[in-house]
Amino acid sequence: MTRNKYKVYGEVFDDFTLQTLYRLADKGYFEVIEGVIATGKEANVYRVKKGDNYLAAKIYMTLTSEFKNMWQYIKGDPRFMKVGSSKHQLVFTWAKKEFKNLMLCEGLGVRVPHPVVQKKNVLIMEFIGENGVAAPIAKKLPPEDPKEWYNTLSAWVEKLYKNNFVHGDMSEFNVLNAGEPVVIDVGQGVKREHPMAEEMYKRDVANLKRWFSKLGVDVDR
Repeated sequence: MTRNKYKVYGEVFDDFTLQTLYRLADKGYFEVIEGVIATGKEANVYRVKKGDNYLAAKIYMTLTSEFKNMWQYIKGDPRFMKVGSSKHQLVFTWAKKEFKNLMLCEGLGVRVPHPVVQKKNVLIMEFIGENGVAAPIAKKLPPEDPKEWYNTLSAWVEKLYKNNFVHGDMSEFNVLNAGEPVVIDVGQGVKREHPMAEEMYKRDVANLKRWFSKLGVDVDR
């Protein structure tokens, strides 16, 4: 990420985010930011490149993120008992939380983008797709074998729950179709000690049943 590129992206990112990106690029995590993969209320995901390899950079917004929405998933998580009161600190904690959640899910055999590094409000992770083309969410490209996907995703939800973790937003909007299901957006995920964990687990189960029943799967068998 050259100084010229740094100036160009100054029109897109705030100065704080630019400084963070430049430090990550300077340490060799990526070289070029190529374009937007997805946009959201709390973060945007960009395709970045290092040599011939693509990665994804999730950049959490420090100014427009939903403060209250983030806080309810952090408060009560035993991993993050000391969180600063500023909005920047909350966003940094959220980014760290998603990084740790990705590591946890991957360690349990749940297919997620491999986390590479997290610094401040930037998370670098595996790019899911082929030849620089990002895999679509399952809402846009439903699985060819819905029954197999339902079994797989249900098994993952149960495995996470048995290992003290709940995703909390499992749906066709948070699973990529890369020929296989790849679970994304795990930032809201919590440990089972969290006061909302049981409600979130039940929601995951209900969401999967709703999603796959629409695809013709007998979810009660």
